[in-house]
Amino acid sequence: MSDTELTEVSGACLCGKVTFAASVETGLGACHCGMCRQWSAGPFMSVNAVGPVTLTGKENIGRYSSSDWAERGFCNQCGSNLFYRLLPRKGLPDGQYIFSAGAVSDQSKFQFDHEVFVDHAPHWYRFADEAERKRMTEAELLKQFE
Repeated sequence: MSDTELTEVSGACLCGKVTFAASVETGLGACHCGMCRQWSAGPFMSVNAVGPVTLTGKENIGRYSSSDWAERGFCNQCGSNLFYRLLPRKGLPDGQYIFSAGAVSDQSKFQFDHEVFVDHAPHWYRFADEAERKRMTEAELLKQFE
């Protein structure tokens, strides 16, 4: 989603039974789609992993197929939202993990640089400094996946 640099991160669910390590973009995003808002009680704040991801405690990961092209992962012990995963497809043969920014241990290198599904954001919240980041509607985002 963003053209930012990469950083190595690690993270975990609330209870620590699931951990992860990955290289992620330093650009942090917010998704305002209805599913993300229902799943996380607000916009889903996330970072995009690039390349291989290491997950430990896989037996504690619950997965929910939320669409034909993605799934959501959570700890089945404490309920923490861990990731949104784009399933493998043409141009993305291994899929892609998008991790919950809140599950990342060190968030100091992240820069809030994009929002998606901005046309689905409810009227009762809005982030400041909108002009400082890329903002995409549902149609603009989905066009990138055609």
